[in-house]
Amino acid sequence: MNRRHFLRLTGAAIAASAGLNACAPPRVRTRSDGRPLANATRRADQPIRVACIGVGGRGLESMNEMLAECVGGARPEFIVIAAVCDVDELALERAAMTHSTARRFRDYRQLFREIHDGSIEVDAVMVSTPDHTHALATALALTAGLPVYCEKPLTHTIAQARAIAQLAQLSQVPTQMGNQIHAGDNYRTVVELIRSGAIGTVTSADGWDGRAWCCGALTPGARAPETLDWNLWQGPVAATNYIEGITPANWRGYWNYGNGTLGDMACHILDLPFWALDLSAHENLVAEVHASGPPVDAVGCPAWTEISWAMKSARSVPGSDPLVFRWFDGGKISPTAQELSAKDGQEYVKRFNMLIQGSKGFLFSNYGEYVILPRALGAEIQRPSPTLSRPSGHHREWIDAVRLWTMDAPDACAMTSSNFAYAARLTELVLSGATAFRAQTPVTYDFDRGLFVGAGTSEAMPFLSEPARDGWQLPALRNG
Repeated sequence: MNRRHFLRLTGAAIAASAGLNACAPPRVRTRSDGRPLANATRRADQPIRVACIGVGGRGLESMNEMLAECVGGARPEFIVIAAVCDVDELALERAAMTHSTARRFRDYRQLFREIHDGSIEVDAVMVSTPDHTHALATALALTAGLPVYCEKPLTHTIAQARAIAQLAQLSQVPTQMGNQIHAGDNYRTVVELIRSGAIGTVTSADGWDGRAWCCGALTPGARAPETLDWNLWQGPVAATNYIEGITPANWRGYWNYGNGTLGDMACHILDLPFWALDLSAHENLVAEVHASGPPVDAVGCPAWTEISWAMKSARSVPGSDPLVFRWFDGGKISPTAQELSAKDGQEYVKRFNMLIQGSKGFLFSNYGEYVILPRALGAEIQRPSPTLSRPSGHHREWIDAVRLWTMDAPDACAMTSSNFAYAARLTELVLSGATAFRAQTPVTYDFDRGLFVGAGTSEAMPFLSEPARDGWQLPALRNG
């Protein structure tokens, strides 16, 4: 028996201007152009049916984290894994061991075909595939009118990020990017401290990560495991021979599939100052981006990078210096963090991964703690009263939004704190750094226009987007 009550269909288009930040989520599941897919009201006693795309490696972890936060949390929420999808048969088998009733799919495009024809019903979609397939899987969920959670970075290219943001704005479903630390108490406390003026006016922020997702190389003659559909795994990327050891994680070191350590970690670490300074909402935001590292390789990502963004926006005080973000990976470290570590005889560099500098002092942070310097300043600062919610988990924040959105709750707000409007701009920041490195020249990125402007534009533009194989293109955006 169908557990969802189907109501009348409507052809009214969703107004694009409503945006993700509106707290009046529609109850109608529609495609991104406003045409109805299936509209319904979920009863409180019905489960939320989630389709998980990518259930090997990080995908399996993410699915289990969602269940732990929601089903096993303080306020249990009934979730059913309605479908699992993976290009590797072994991953499907492992996922099915604990979710035997879930439908299995190898190709997520087939999953969405069956959603559209009514062969399977789901209420929300989780995307945990490698970066190069984030955009299409997410777009298909949005055009089906379904809430979607996608791992970071949101997309593989800037053009994809902007397309996903537009689709999310049109569909107005609850969305969340998987920068899980965003939900943690420490990040939220630091955001509140920065916004309260604890260290004064912020002038710069340095982030670093010692990992090195890099140096991908081709392996002629290698053969894919029998359980892996290599053609499906490549998705929109031009077909090539199998690369030994690329799964489940080493794809991050290849430009075709990831963006190195910067692409993997910066959406976690730079998220903190980006959020605290509300940069996703700045109008006329422009960044001059400089990058350095080893010689650029056409196949593999670099062993290390140093990236800087000098940013100004409509909120900048005329004549003031730009706000500067810097990124270091592969063993490179913020020189300011090193100087403060040496001065205090402390291992700040090893202990933390973020340093925010203000007109009054400094704030070091990692995922679970922070320190304000000088110590005298830190001692006198009172922790501000909370202004941000404290969800019981990043996945749970999204699931709670999905629950409200799918129920007849007129006053409910289905917005999450790392929704795609926010996440797309954070992703653009990160990927503009990768572009500056690959272009081998400083570039200027205009966030409002989604374009590189001025000197270096011709070198940067080839990396703004990427071609897709037939059958793997993003759905076309329609107006009205």
